[in-house]
Amino acid sequence: MRALSSKRWLLVMALAMPSLLFAADDALINQARALVKAGDYKAAYELLLPLETERSGSVEYDMLLGLSGVEAGENSRGIFALERVLALEPNNLEARALIAKGYFKAGETDNAKAEFKNVLSQKPSAEITKLIENNMSAIDRATGQKTAFAAYLDFGLGHDSNISSATSASSINVSIAGSPLIQLQLTSASQKQASNVVNTGAGVSVRVPISKNVSAFGSLAGTSKMNWSASQFDQSSLDYSVGLGFKHNIDQYTVALQGGSFSLDGKTFREAMGISGQWQRNLSDKNEVSIFAQASDLEYPGSAVRDARRYILGGGWGHTFEGDKAKVTYLSAYTGQENTDNANFNFLSNDIYGLRAGGQMAINYKLVAFTGFSYERRQYDVQDPTFLITRRDSQYDFNLGLRYLPGHNFTIKPQLSYINNHSNNELYQFDRYVLSVNVRKDFNW
Repeated sequence: MRALSSKRWLLVMALAMPSLLFAADDALINQARALVKAGDYKAAYELLLPLETERSGSVEYDMLLGLSGVEAGENSRGIFALERVLALEPNNLEARALIAKGYFKAGETDNAKAEFKNVLSQKPSAEITKLIENNMSAIDRATGQKTAFAAYLDFGLGHDSNISSATSASSINVSIAGSPLIQLQLTSASQKQASNVVNTGAGVSVRVPISKNVSAFGSLAGTSKMNWSASQFDQSSLDYSVGLGFKHNIDQYTVALQGGSFSLDGKTFREAMGISGQWQRNLSDKNEVSIFAQASDLEYPGSAVRDARRYILGGGWGHTFEGDKAKVTYLSAYTGQENTDNANFNFLSNDIYGLRAGGQMAINYKLVAFTGFSYERRQYDVQDPTFLITRRDSQYDFNLGLRYLPGHNFTIKPQLSYINNHSNNELYQFDRYVLSVNVRKDFNW
């Protein structure tokens, strides 16, 4: 690396961890440079922007404004500043590299690749060439033009206030063989129990381009939750999917076969197999809408009378806000039905209505805050002969957390979740909170 010229060193830094160093005596330039080195691109950009009329045309100033603008999400202003640099120094490789990155972040992938190719045409060093090729490969993966593999490992510790989502009631009223309601005492195993927990997870996925607008994908993911006490409620799951994605102008279509299993205490509790489809339209670079549908066959190996078919239809909207905080919000609504295969147990069949909302915001370049809320209403078809009521459930879910990115594709995620299921059948009424801290390692190639 010592053999690199100063300009080559700047380019390496721009591509690998953009903290360009500028030789300048000006106090403001030095202050902005310090902010960039600290990763506070927004503060550097806001410090430099008021002086644009006075200082534009200075290569040092425009380079720093361009860098901070691109990294702060002010892509247009950043690119304009870098183009002023090229007007004075057409062979400035670091400016071209940053312009390419700005185009990529703005979604102009063709322009980004063209700028990277311009840099390559000037025959830079092997180190710089490799960095540019890595960036171009990232563009190809992001746009589905190159086979992309991904995997992750996840480990976490936490506390669950209700490991089996059970009622806190000590007794319930039931009817036995058509008798009038009598009071039945619940055992401790049927009541709310708390425990510290260990969570683990892993997954792999692949996306393979078939043509410019068609790609195939597949994924496999597994999770486990082990309770420090009451191991009979240990849980695990395995989910997989394979499908095709299609692009046509601003529309994207996805169809997938999905399957999975959920186990309790090492025994399969539920298996699912189905098909899903989604249409998504990018209304602009900041808004998208979608419609989704899913049909699933549910089987319960230990309780075949619960076997059912589940159908879901819904729509969603997502919005990205301007600025460096990477603020995103989403809203979706859905409806559906779950119908038992055995007509004698249609008191387990129900209509479903749901709503979900949430969002996230970057606190700084390494820390993201997120939150989510969901509501689901389940209205059962007929009276349950055991409880002599027609069940109605309203479930509320809320979560709040942080994602900290220390580097090297690690994520640390502390999170608090709260669930409250209100039911007219006391056996199914419960509340639950889960506090957890997870560490995740992602792999991409």
